[in-house]
Amino acid sequence: MITTFDIIVGVLVLISALLATMRGLTREVLSLVTWGGSAVFAWWMYANNPDLARSYVADPTVADIVTVLASFIVALIILHLLTMWIADLVSDSKIGPLDRSLGFVFGGIRGVLIVVVLLIFGQWLFASELQRFSADSKTMPMLTSFGDDLIAALPDNVEEMVTDFLRGSSAPEQEVPVTEGTDQLEEELGTSST
Repeated sequence: MITTFDIIVGVLVLISALLATMRGLTREVLSLVTWGGSAVFAWWMYANNPDLARSYVADPTVADIVTVLASFIVALIILHLLTMWIADLVSDSKIGPLDRSLGFVFGGIRGVLIVVVLLIFGQWLFASELQRFSADSKTMPMLTSFGDDLIAALPDNVEEMVTDFLRGSSAPEQEVPVTEGTDQLEEELGTSST
């Protein structure tokens, strides 16, 4: 029997698929490239030009935020204009119907991925309520399996990686004194000063 949970999952996946059908695969993929490229550019600007906004803003933290946001927005606008032009060329060409059909498939896969991520957070935040709501669901075992596979694909130290990234650096490196271990090396080389 189909449950309310199954209907909600189906509607979310269908909405994602229909939206991607209207936009087409090219526009969907280029949209991801635009956002990813803008994020990479913003990170590059922050890493390579840290003083860009610091000469205009007194607080270094606020200046860094301004650098990242301004870089991200500028890159997003430029890349968006470029990708819209490319996507319009594709949708107006002979392969436009194929592009929209492939967009439907892409949107369905994206919808399932969105539902799986929502389910992971739902199990983390509302475990008992979610179990009651999806008790007889046909889709829950499949989505749980996908979620387990997704979590297993993540690196073991993903929590450390995220916290280090948010802090802006990894753990400080310990400096080893230059004189440490040199006596043993001198003895091995026969150049001991004693």
